[in-house]
Amino acid sequence: MIDLHAHILPDLDDGAKDWQETLDMCAIAMKDGIHTIVATPHVKRGVYAPAKELILSKVSELNHLLSAPRSSLIAPCSLTILSGADNSFEPDILLQIENGIALFIGADVLSPNSLPPANVFRYVLLELSDYFLFPQVKDCIRKLREKNIVPVLSHPERIAMIQKNYKLLHEFIQAGALSQITAMSITGEFGKEIKKLTRTLVKKNLAHVIATDAHSRDRRPPILSRAVSEIADLIGSDKAELMVQGIPQAIIEGKEISIS
Repeated sequence: MIDLHAHILPDLDDGAKDWQETLDMCAIAMKDGIHTIVATPHVKRGVYAPAKELILSKVSELNHLLSAPRSSLIAPCSLTILSGADNSFEPDILLQIENGIALFIGADVLSPNSLPPANVFRYVLLELSDYFLFPQVKDCIRKLREKNIVPVLSHPERIAMIQKNYKLLHEFIQAGALSQITAMSITGEFGKEIKKLTRTLVKKNLAHVIATDAHSRDRRPPILSRAVSEIADLIGSDKAELMVQGIPQAIIEGKEISIS
């Protein structure tokens, strides 16, 4: 499985506190069957502002630690970490992308150019605030798509305005966005109402990726398998696996994804 959203890098945001917790989270992920994690620290103006170079450097260091013979992990080299960011939605997000402030998902896989060439799609994880200006967000999604940049909206089921009216998410998807739901939303750790909404989004094809949004080894660990099992009971195992395998892989590789 591929985990497209995890706060696994140490001392950058409210995720892993140190390298030991990072390595412990990696061990949990591998045991769960995850082979690739996109490290997505928060990039939020005035709150968290890790530089692109620092994120890339920590990802490189983590991959080195995972492959080192002295690693305490059970299966060295069986986990790959890629670069990304959980970018807070801002009206100037396109400018941030052009300036290399907002990282693409898998920023170290394809060309490092700020904007993708015509035949490549790049995906950017965007976190909406609980209360947003609907026309502004929809217009931004359209402008990003014009440049072959696809916004992946992180955990919409945990955004207040979408909780009140999930049809807003449908409008964003119609405009060209994808949506990523959180594993623990599916399994109920965020409460019954969020679990109910998440299942509704899945049944209505308004959720395309399942990710852990892991922040720690204990309270919010990187575990996908339980959520995949529950979703498989809802929509079938093939579609559930697509949300943690085929679609995330296409996102990392910059391929166009058709949502039917």
